[in-house]
Amino acid sequence: MQNATHFVCRRTLLTGIVAAPTLAIAAAPTAARAENIDAAAARAKAELKDAKGTKLVLLGTGSGPIPSLPRRMASNLMVHNGAAYVLDCGIGVTNEYARTGIPFSALRSIFITHHHPDHNIEYGPLLIIGWVSGMRQSVRAYGPPPLAQMTEDYFRSAKATIGFWAEDFHMSPLRTIEVYEIPNSGPVMQDDTVNVTSILVQHPPVKPALGYRFDFPDRSIAFSGDTVALEAIAQMDQRGQRSGPRGDGFPRYGDIRTTTDCCCWSRRRNGGGRYGSHAR
Repeated sequence: MQNATHFVCRRTLLTGIVAAPTLAIAAAPTAARAENIDAAAARAKAELKDAKGTKLVLLGTGSGPIPSLPRRMASNLMVHNGAAYVLDCGIGVTNEYARTGIPFSALRSIFITHHHPDHNIEYGPLLIIGWVSGMRQSVRAYGPPPLAQMTEDYFRSAKATIGFWAEDFHMSPLRTIEVYEIPNSGPVMQDDTVNVTSILVQHPPVKPALGYRFDFPDRSIAFSGDTVALEAIAQMDQRGQRSGPRGDGFPRYGDIRTTTDCCCWSRRRNGGGRYGSHAR
């Protein structure tokens, strides 16, 4: 959450871009919007089935402490050849993840940008529901301090629940996961699919707050997180040309599935940036 006067990258700069043909849901009466969201979810699920390369699915595009948002709170899913990564865990992330058809067993890592509830409130529930739905115990979490303490506290509070379900479903109890706290800009993690780096952003009074860049083999995706306009965000796009196949810097939205609560861009390895933004 951030005062609207500071939303250079999230409110003003890219609002027109989200009108381009996508699976985005434009502002509409509540009932019609809910129908559109269901239709968009069905289309995304169909398009993600057996998809190749990197896909970005923006699960939640709402912001702030408002319950029952049709667009859910901030959450994003990146998928590359069967490996899944979640960024932010606002209310709705677990259900919306399930609606994509991507199995929970594909989830490798969870990333948190900052500790406002609309970005982290469903982090713990995602782990528990994911566990009973096939998530591997090797999943890891990355985010600003005090993510490790928050994770430990959550597992302690859910110990009885985990024990009951382990007995009910004849499963090994969910153990606490590996957590890596990211206090500064720099390298975050690398596996055989993606290299992740972070930048510090400004979202007072929350400190630290992070933006992330995900470098996949075929494209790069970056999220500013909630922030004022910063030069560091622009510098995330220093590598490669910022030109698109349409000649205007913005290629078609073939791989982005909706709008996002963050300013984000996705750039193919051969150049070409594509942007999405939450517009309230």
